[in-house]
Amino acid sequence: MKQLRLLQLEHVQLTGDYGYLPKHLRWIYWKGFPLKYMPKNFFLGGVIAIDLKHSNLRLVWKEPQVY
Repeated sequence: MKQLRLLQLEHVQLTGDYGYLPKHLRWIYWKGFPLKYMPKNFFLGGVIAIDLKHSNLRLVWKEPQVY
């Protein structure tokens, strides 16, 4: 998964460290994203498109992100 660029999930709840997701992601589709905010270690620096339909997301980040 080191070269993974597209991630598509539907109603999946991951446990553990989001830092293990590839840093090269460009497109994320996660229908039913279960969290209320993006975890600190969910790297989105290179992401071009995010589609989180039917998610619980209320706040993208609790703190400003600097890359």
